[in-house]
Amino acid sequence: MNRMGKHVFAWLLCLALVFALAVPAFAEELSTNLSTAFSTASEPAAPVFEGSILDSAAIEKMVDDYLARKGIGKDRVGIGFCYTATGDEWFLNPDTWFYPGSMYKVPLMMILSERLRDGQIGEDTQIGGLDLDTVYNYVLVHSNNDYAHAVRRFLIDGQGGDEIWRKEAQQYARIDKYDERYMLYCYFSPRYMTQVMETLYHDPDRFPKVLDCLLQAEQGHYFRLPDEMRSYDVAQKYGSYIDNENTNWNHTTGIIYTPNPFIITVMTKNVGGSEQVIADLGVLFKDYALGLDAELEAFRAEQARAEQERLAAEEAARQAAEQAPEPQQAQTQPGSQQQSTSRPNGPETLLQTKTPDRAERGNRALIKVLLILLIAAILGGIASVIIIKENERRRYESYKRRFAEEMRREALELEQARQAERPAAKPARQEARPRAEAQAPAQRPSRPVQTPAQRPSRPAQTQAQRRSEAPIRPQPRQSEPVTFDEDQWLHDEEDE
Repeated sequence: MNRMGKHVFAWLLCLALVFALAVPAFAEELSTNLSTAFSTASEPAAPVFEGSILDSAAIEKMVDDYLARKGIGKDRVGIGFCYTATGDEWFLNPDTWFYPGSMYKVPLMMILSERLRDGQIGEDTQIGGLDLDTVYNYVLVHSNNDYAHAVRRFLIDGQGGDEIWRKEAQQYARIDKYDERYMLYCYFSPRYMTQVMETLYHDPDRFPKVLDCLLQAEQGHYFRLPDEMRSYDVAQKYGSYIDNENTNWNHTTGIIYTPNPFIITVMTKNVGGSEQVIADLGVLFKDYALGLDAELEAFRAEQARAEQERLAAEEAARQAAEQAPEPQQAQTQPGSQQQSTSRPNGPETLLQTKTPDRAERGNRALIKVLLILLIAAILGGIASVIIIKENERRRYESYKRRFAEEMRREALELEQARQAERPAAKPARQEARPRAEAQAPAQRPSRPVQTPAQRPSRPAQTQAQRRSEAPIRPQPRQSEPVTFDEDQWLHDEEDE
């Protein structure tokens, strides 16, 4: 088993021991909680009226029938609807994110309006060389992009990018999770845009000038296109854009001031005749909202009746709890310590602390068990790592000592072999010299004695030439020192 396997085995062993100790206590607490839950499940709950005046099935059928007649896929349309009299909402593809086009100018100018209301800017403030009234008119009524960009730069004030005002605009909707494209590319969803318009409708004084401009925007277009819609005030803002991928985005959001106003947002992607589709859906929801007005009184009466029943049930439960007989105290044996709880208008002896209910005890026990598991796992892991590292260190030291001992033994044997060869070589050379001298006279032929003038002259040789012609003597071979290779040892350990 390699080192990784030992690590895993040690961790599993520690966890198994901890679970063996903790599971019985956890199982006991769990059974207590379950018994408590089943015992209280039969108790009648207080009536709470959670109905909605909207008929979601009827709205969905109304929209499906229209889209089917037009041959439009439901995935290419997003709708948000809010009936302001009750605050009930209905959505189609509520969290599908569309590129909003000029619809982004509504929350943008709402931020500017808040600064105007709070006194951070004044009526004489100029943006892009124009006064505020002209800027509002250009941006919201005529949807001018140049001055909208000037407002963006004014709000950012050189502190960063567009993510600054987009993050601030999140406060106008009740959304927990935003798509990353909201911050990167200013994508909106039907839920976000509808809730922004709800904020604007319910608190218009917080955003001066915004609703006044939206009521003047796009006369005769979008929600104002049908003749039957022109009898109502409509505060609307459209958004239209064709991107680099030739995707056609076309949307409108608005507040339709029927007797009980409603808010509607229609967002489309690659829908032919999108303006007419937006206008038709506005008419459908206008008729539905007018139908809700007739049901509103009955709906509010039902809400009031349910609220009265809930309050009556709570009062009855409170009175029953007050009139319930108090549990009798256990009889104490003579000589034992008696405890009692403090009662109104009675003497106080020893105060008895209230015990938590079973559910609370179960939660505490669960937290304790989880903490024990976590601490034991951490300690077990640390202990296993220490043990394994200590074993590895001991094996390493032992292996290193054995290696050094073998190297020392080999060096000693080599030195002894060299010393054994040296005495035998010297006498052999000494005996060979007299034997060669004895044979030399017999072998050498006699040569006539030559005078110096008769001797042949030799060419002069330099010392370098004589050195190069000298015979090369073999040099003794030196053995390279052997060192301990730690990497090789670790590799061998892994192979084992």
